Amino acid sequence: MMSLKPRNVDFTETWAHLKETVAGVVGLRAVERSVWNTRFSDVYALCVAHPEPLADRLYDETRNFLEEHVAGLLQRVRGTAALENNDHNDGLLTRYVSAWREYSQGVAYLNSLYSYLNLQHVKRQKVSDAEIIYGSSATVTCPEHDARQLEVGELGLEIWERVLVKPLSAALTGRIVRGLAAARSSTPDPAFASTLREAIRSTVQVRAFRVRAPLSLYQSLVLEPYLAAAAAAHAQLAADLLAGGDIAHYTTHALAGLEREVALGARYLDSSSAEAVRACYERAVVDAAHAQAAADGQALLAQAHSKDEAHTHFVNAMLTLHGKYSKLFSEVFGGAQAFVGALDKACSAVVNSGAGAGGAPELLARYCDCLLRRRAAADVDVDDKLAAAIVVFKYVDDKDVFQKYYARALARRLIHQLSASMEQEEAMINRLKAACGYEFTNKLHRMFTDVAVSADLNAKFQQHLRENNLATSTGFFIQVLQAGAWPLGGAMAPLAPPPQLERPARQFEAFYRNMFSGRRLAWLHHLCSGELRTRYTARQYHVSASTVQCALLLSFDTVDSWNARELRDTLQLEGDAWGRQLRPLLDAGLLLASGDLGAEDEELSPAARVSLNLSFSCKRTKVRVTCATAPAQGGGGGAGGAAADGGDAAHCDDDRKMYLQAAIVRIMKQRKVLRHTELIQEVVSQARGSFAPSVAMIKKCIEALIDKQYLERAPAALDTYSYLA
Repeated sequence: MMSLKPRNVDFTETWAHLKETVAGVVGLRAVERSVWNTRFSDVYALCVAHPEPLADRLYDETRNFLEEHVAGLLQRVRGTAALENNDHNDGLLTRYVSAWREYSQGVAYLNSLYSYLNLQHVKRQKVSDAEIIYGSSATVTCPEHDARQLEVGELGLEIWERVLVKPLSAALTGRIVRGLAAARSSTPDPAFASTLREAIRSTVQVRAFRVRAPLSLYQSLVLEPYLAAAAAAHAQLAADLLAGGDIAHYTTHALAGLEREVALGARYLDSSSAEAVRACYERAVVDAAHAQAAADGQALLAQAHSKDEAHTHFVNAMLTLHGKYSKLFSEVFGGAQAFVGALDKACSAVVNSGAGAGGAPELLARYCDCLLRRRAAADVDVDDKLAAAIVVFKYVDDKDVFQKYYARALARRLIHQLSASMEQEEAMINRLKAACGYEFTNKLHRMFTDVAVSADLNAKFQQHLRENNLATSTGFFIQVLQAGAWPLGGAMAPLAPPPQLERPARQFEAFYRNMFSGRRLAWLHHLCSGELRTRYTARQYHVSASTVQCALLLSFDTVDSWNARELRDTLQLEGDAWGRQLRPLLDAGLLLASGDLGAEDEELSPAARVSLNLSFSCKRTKVRVTCATAPAQGGGGGAGGAAADGGDAAHCDDDRKMYLQAAIVRIMKQRKVLRHTELIQEVVSQARGSFAPSVAMIKKCIEALIDKQYLERAPAALDTYSYLA
């Protein structure tokens, strides 16, 4: 049992035993409970020794021991690494973190062993926090860093900072900054990420007991050097982005970079640094683009060009608004028809308030297209979202415009096999049919049917080739599409395909004529694509390209170089198609050009040649060659700029006039004689499912039918029309 009575103590003998235990505690070696209790008694005995307490001497010896111990750890951490190279993978950070884990835990145990010394000796001399913060005479004679004021645990941390961290400060800073830079560009392995986090956290923990400036070591050792290096990296990123695109491209990538930088800071740095990290990035990136943003911003706003998530925001906002007030009227007013009708009118006014490109029909069609594409397959709520889109669709007045955009997007998905699920495609068509009737979705159903029939037709064609021993090495898949059902406008570019493509095409034509006599096939090369495999490179590549580009590459199957004019004439390519299809192959490095190829509308130089790049190499084994978009045609498969929008509007007006004239003839054929007002009302009623016709347009259609002698005005009443059989 420990005696509490002061007594004479032999310091040298007691310290020798205590020092051995202290070494074991700091080194995290096993210490028996009985030994621990005995050493605890020794600390007490030294502090209350008679005739003079030996607490000061014990404190000094403990400090000397810790300084020697940390000096040994310094040599262990330093190792044989060259401190000046700042290589974050040289193991110094790993050794530092290992030593810190051992030492910090050991010092925490040592602080418990010296708890009586801390309580009765150190705390009596220690300046209070209030005196440190607000100042007193004691702070002049006993400044904060005076070791006599530190508890043993705090003393151990102060010695770690002074003896180990300060000599290694430059090496630690360089490796931490390099490690953070590497983590910015690529995800490090978990082991190094943990080491980096713990090394940074140690610079905070080592001064956590300080009242004044507890983060000063972290700021000088980690934060300030990191922000300086990060500012330079951000400035370089900003310069590269500005050189590589317009301000819209810059903004998109800059915002993504901000998210990455904030996430990096949250993952590795102290939470107090969040604002500094964000401010550093914003200063470097925003200031760099300020001039160009001011120059290009107004032009971008004027163009109103948005490929962002406008369609998603529009539909989600409308659904949120509709759901909010539908629930309100249902719960509060019991679904009273007056309130429901008011909500319908309000939603209809909002949905149809936009006019021209980017209006509700296009946005809704784009929304459906994004949900039905393959990349959205991971969204488990696709069916629910498509069903909800019908709520917005019912408020659209220009449903015929939506039908054109939707049909165009459906054609792209079906032709290029981009649909996530054919079941979802069919379900969406059925929803539109339920909302607008069979006539509205007739062409969509025919498109869907063509794809299914084409799959069966290809299976029969492959069987025909096998039965007649006509099989070729070229994989071949045909889609036979009805001309009247698919929105495949635009001029068909002529092409004389090479034998590798022409042979299976001719075989299919013969097979198809035998099955369906009287039908004519027209090849739409501009909608076709193919995949080639290189055999002339050291590494095999799969090249995905358009059919015309495949024809260009296959022309080099037997020769390595062509005269440019001869190659163009052999494939029968026109000037604009030649340039649009050849340029991506040159940019990808698959082909090489020598001599003057000229502009698209210029004559080729006789000396110009196109050669196969026999030393082609690429990081990826799958190479996708894009193609510049052809100039937009009215009713074509894509929209491009104001001209395309104008062509779409004119085409839509023509379709509406034909629809109204057909409706008027049907009504008059049934009624024979009808007054002008009644005819207008019936036409509006019939057209409401597709669009909201104006009275002026209906009048023009009536006049056109009178000129065509389908109708005549009654002689006795000028506001009455008669049907002419």
